Amino acid sequence: MISATEWDQPAGGDASLDDLRASVSRVLGVNVPLAPPTGPGPHLMRRLAGANTRIASRYRAGRWFLLGDAAHVHAAIGGPGLNLSLQDAVNLGWKLAAELRGRAPQGLLETYESERLPAAQRVAMHTRAQSLLTCPGGEVSALRELFGELLAQPETRRHIVELMSGADITYDMGPATGLLVGRWAPDLPGLRELTRTGRPLPLDPTGTLVAGRWAPHLDTATLPHLETAMLLRPDCYVAWQGGHGRRSARSAGDVVRTAAHGIHPHRSDNMIELASEGDLFARRSSESHAARHDE
Repeated sequence: MISATEWDQPAGGDASLDDLRASVSRVLGVNVPLAPPTGPGPHLMRRLAGANTRIASRYRAGRWFLLGDAAHVHAAIGGPGLNLSLQDAVNLGWKLAAELRGRAPQGLLETYESERLPAAQRVAMHTRAQSLLTCPGGEVSALRELFGELLAQPETRRHIVELMSGADITYDMGPATGLLVGRWAPDLPGLRELTRTGRPLPLDPTGTLVAGRWAPHLDTATLPHLETAMLLRPDCYVAWQGGHGRRSARSAGDVVRTAAHGIHPHRSDNMIELASEGDLFARRSSESHAARHDE
């Protein structure tokens, strides 16, 4: 892909290869030989004027759901749209599966929008900021210089990396606490293979967790190097985190009871009776929604 950006050229008319060739020459100060593409198409030549950042006001209308580029468009700078759209798909996918299997609690599908809309808003924010940094002018040049100094700090670099990758997103998991709760699971050895089934996954550092009657509905893994037990949703976000010191729940029921506590205060005795991967995590994901309706 070849792209050139200018601020002092007319924006009207159809784009041509000659226009692109002239624009590249003006931007770089040298003539660059450009020829029509020879490979199979489709090929696209276009001229864009101004910014194009939009986010749908709603991600769901009845049986219709929006995700990916249908839900949000923004500057491609930095390439964050791929991670954003893939996470949309994974988030909606496991919740739809639970709904279609009759295992989703009321309000689960509404959490797709409440979790993913803020993620799109953050991408729109930082792509707009990056686009501003490419503008000409002394004021923007000073801003770029200051920003370059900030990037020399490791903490700032880490913040920017997590922002652009989407790794800074934290979902509301209600009363569950811990540094990892609501965030992506850590990059653990073997996690890719462990999560291929797309089922709930308790991670046990002690090897004492007994799945019991929950065995048909979830996967379990013993990882001795972990410092804390964790319960992963099907989209690999941490729904619950145990205490430090390598403590682990003794049974899958204990994990579920701990993770689900407080979602439906008047039905706490029924929490352990959840019998599917959809319910296991759906009730945790829809906690805030359910709590609002219970109040």
